Amino acid sequence: MAAASGASTFTAKIDVGGVRACSGTLINNQWMITASSCFVDDPAQATALVAGTPKLKSTATIGRTNLTGTAGQVREITQLIPRTDRDLVLAKLASPVSGPTFLHPATTAPVAGESLKTAGYGRTKDTWVPDALHTGSLAAGVVEATAMGVDGTPICQGDTGAPVFREKNGRPELAAIATNSWQGGCLGSTETRTGASASRVDDIRAWITENTASTLNVWNLQMLAKTTSGLYHSMRNSNGDWTSFGNVLNAAGTIKDLEFAADAAIKGKNYVFAVGGDGHLYEANRRATGGWEDFRDITAEVGDKPGLTRVAVTSTGTGLALIGLANGRVYHATQDANEVWTKWGDVSGKLGVLGNATQVTVAHTSGGETQVGVTADGKAYHGIRKSDGSWSADWGSVSGLATGLTAKVNGMSFASVAGDLQIVLTAADGNKKHATRKAAGTWSTFGDLGDELGRDTTIGVDATAVNGEFQAAVVTTDGKIKHTLRHADGKWDATDQVVGYPGTVESIAMTGSTD
Repeated sequence: MAAASGASTFTAKIDVGGVRACSGTLINNQWMITASSCFVDDPAQATALVAGTPKLKSTATIGRTNLTGTAGQVREITQLIPRTDRDLVLAKLASPVSGPTFLHPATTAPVAGESLKTAGYGRTKDTWVPDALHTGSLAAGVVEATAMGVDGTPICQGDTGAPVFREKNGRPELAAIATNSWQGGCLGSTETRTGASASRVDDIRAWITENTASTLNVWNLQMLAKTTSGLYHSMRNSNGDWTSFGNVLNAAGTIKDLEFAADAAIKGKNYVFAVGGDGHLYEANRRATGGWEDFRDITAEVGDKPGLTRVAVTSTGTGLALIGLANGRVYHATQDANEVWTKWGDVSGKLGVLGNATQVTVAHTSGGETQVGVTADGKAYHGIRKSDGSWSADWGSVSGLATGLTAKVNGMSFASVAGDLQIVLTAADGNKKHATRKAAGTWSTFGDLGDELGRDTTIGVDATAVNGEFQAAVVTTDGKIKHTLRHADGKWDATDQVVGYPGTVESIAMTGSTD
């Protein structure tokens, strides 16, 4: 059946030299996966495809549900990396795309009888050359070492390379790509058999990552997820894939009654700060090589603040700036290049006490300014620590600038991108807003983030910068993580639901770091 507008935007229409049409799947913003048989003279010799530039000029139309429209983007395919053991090839786009969703490879193999879905631009039972994406349901058949059978909605000419996917934890994941079929049920075919074959992808995730991750970009997104089961760490590679969540408390030491965690990166290390149930502050770090240094209690170094519940931290270029929230007051401390801490300074004593403060955020922007944000009494506030150590005269209202935000603010996060401050606000009704504060102090208009981060109500938010891109994520009230990023050109990626953590998520923290 015809796909709903904006559905399955990870599906691509591939044109190979004007002589063959196929479908494909976007797995990150510059790579697709499809069938090798689309690019060889004889489709029966799919595994003979040679790596490199396609023999015929080939293009991919991505995110255009209706081909007569102008939505989505068109890119030339510049590089092919085929598998030699199955009908499957990675196809690189001439430049990245933004907006369409990605389809992550599955982590588990399909099983016979499993319900699956597909989406493609091929022939249908009544249309020779459709101008719209169509979707259908399939059932898995025999599962072999590199391939599997499927049956159900006919897979027709032009559907070769189409995704075969499942829904898992509310997110689609790629199980296989369609390769060939009997063509039963397709217009013009007298065949009655409707079965088809597909090449598995669940067993080659490492190969996909190895070939699609950038070798020029060593900065990645690090994420901490505090869940009902503990504290876990994952990394988003430059190709958009998330690594498995590892147990931080197993690697760096147990913290009794862990309340909250935050992180920031500097000098190749990811520094993690955790507030224990005893109100003490603990610090650990994850080295660029991947190993962890154990948590240590730094309460004596920064000063004991009874009632400490929240912290936020940012890199200052040579050290760290730490913000704490204890008994409704906001505090600030710094770590220098030799990893020596100053004692907590009372920010509330300088800028004023905000009633019912619940969250803090911090970022370091151009000119050596430390930008501090506080969520208090359903509103968002902002203050500045200048490069000479002095502070702004008072808290400024951030939520007052966000027109159309009628519900109480329940979350705010800062990130420094190219020296400017970028901000995400979340509200109790599920509203989400984004704006930029330029280094000169001027603010952009707050834009709506419902399409990028969903319209669910949330209990947590965090943001950071990685390679000039603004990364933002929220925790929904049902304990899910939703992530997006804003490219340097201002375009946003579609919502990506992060999965794989034990327990139900309560809060998240993110930073950009080398690995």
